[in-house]
Amino acid sequence: MSSSQNLLLRILGVFHILITSSHADDGRVNININQKTRRLSELLVPALRNQLSLAVEENQTPLPPGYIPPALGGQPGQVPPPQLNVVIHVVGSRGDVQPFVALGKTLKSTYGHRVRLATHPTFQSFVEENGLEFFSIGGDPAELMAFMVKNPGLMPGFDSLKSGDVGKRRKGMEEIVLGCWRSCIEAGDGLSAPTRKSSSEEDRFSFENTINYDTSPLERPFIADAIIANPPSFAHIHIAEKLGIPLHIMFTYVYLNSSQGHWQSCSFLIEARR
Repeated sequence: MSSSQNLLLRILGVFHILITSSHADDGRVNININQKTRRLSELLVPALRNQLSLAVEENQTPLPPGYIPPALGGQPGQVPPPQLNVVIHVVGSRGDVQPFVALGKTLKSTYGHRVRLATHPTFQSFVEENGLEFFSIGGDPAELMAFMVKNPGLMPGFDSLKSGDVGKRRKGMEEIVLGCWRSCIEAGDGLSAPTRKSSSEEDRFSFENTINYDTSPLERPFIADAIIANPPSFAHIHIAEKLGIPLHIMFTYVYLNSSQGHWQSCSFLIEARR
């Protein structure tokens, strides 16, 4: 048992808490917390009441109507939103990148935001020729697609484990995750790898070792105000939590089956739930 698990058990013991869990038929986990004293409730209830009061205040103060540009039918004279630094994280093929290019162009031309599209280096010219800033997160989409074709399920096959493909993919995803982080706080296009300030394995993922400090002073600084990402970029939610900024995760293709057709991605999700 790890030290963190021991610490948790000690804390639960102090409050005389018994936790039991059971698995529901639909895959959810039901957790029951039984306590013999009111000490935990005395700590949690004030915080919960505060959250409820904040929610009531928000409901009593309606938000102003959303901004609609006149070009899209909005009324003239509206105050546009402040200009934001928006970074878009995309992992995948050109078919994944292209819809986000269209979205980025609209955010830039219609709403006046500064848009940076962070994706694989092979798509640099495609992004830049459409008037958007490009940032490289590394990774080879061809290798990624080949791995997905070879391993269509949630777990990789035995051949992939034996051949070392899993280890290669882990290194590839490490590069992409760090590239996504750099794209939110670093100037330039991300094509220059950061120079490690320390060779210690403990400092491998420290701030100093994951950021490129050798960018040109002429490059415009970039600190993300919001993140838009497709799910396979993985780092999105962690970076948004670290920076305290909004995050919108989205797919740009049909995600659920309908009467109009049966989609491969839906079959994958249904199989995953089983």
